[in-house]
Amino acid sequence: MSDPIEAAGGVVLRGSRGDREILLIHRPRQDDWTIPKGKLDDGEDHATAALREVAEETGWRCSVGPWLPEVRYLDGNARPKRVRFRVMRPLEQEQWVPSDEVDETRWLSAERAHEELSYSSDRDVLEAAVALDEPVYLVRHAKAADREAWQEDDDLRPLTKKGHRQAQRLRAHLGLTRVRHVLSSPSTRCLQTVAPLAAELGLGIEQAETLREGTPHELALGSIGNVAGPSVLCTHGDVMAGIVDGVARTHPIEGAVGWKKGATWILERDGGDVIAARYVPPPRDGRV
Repeated sequence: MSDPIEAAGGVVLRGSRGDREILLIHRPRQDDWTIPKGKLDDGEDHATAALREVAEETGWRCSVGPWLPEVRYLDGNARPKRVRFRVMRPLEQEQWVPSDEVDETRWLSAERAHEELSYSSDRDVLEAAVALDEPVYLVRHAKAADREAWQEDDDLRPLTKKGHRQAQRLRAHLGLTRVRHVLSSPSTRCLQTVAPLAAELGLGIEQAETLREGTPHELALGSIGNVAGPSVLCTHGDVMAGIVDGVARTHPIEGAVGWKKGATWILERDGGDVIAARYVPPPRDGRV
């Protein structure tokens, strides 16, 4: 099979959580409603193409946010095509004139946009963008065996009996009924912390190097913006503290602050950007 035609576009969001609007375009030749996108020019990368296409088709100059899952399909000539989409925010609308390619644009609520879009692949992209507004639950692994006494590879250090009890109570403690993803540092103590929760929800555990102990907080925080929520992420104390400190630099944190084993920070997001963080203490041990 030949290499796919490369294309890029943007899901342009305005407003805030609960009052979100999405920009759609109407193409008269196809008589469809879709997300602005188009093929890459020679020598152009996806990021540049996405901004250019949105500007050309809507007149909006935008800032960029996280990448969304790519879309692959066969075009009208049965050629493979790959489209990469990015979340965008409008900055300024420059002069725009309707054309034979795009004759109308509309700002619609997420619900209305989902109804108006002509293609299921576009609806999938929209759902992925909106999911970035749902929270991430950042969990520090539960009580683990003493680091100084452990003689083997530290990645293999397991939970203690108390840690296993904390892990068993985690889902009920957080009140989680719907979760899209469970991600974890590859360390045994993190994997064991979210194993009961994942099993109860019927989900696999995705191992993420960006949650591993020692990961720079900028890298760890950046990766959180790309995770569709609600999701549970299990990591280590240093990574958790770095992420929360990074959030606090731009968004003051109200309430308690802590990093106890088994504790959770609920990270609220707006278009992929973390805008608030709230501390939840560990589950009570409950042992008499």
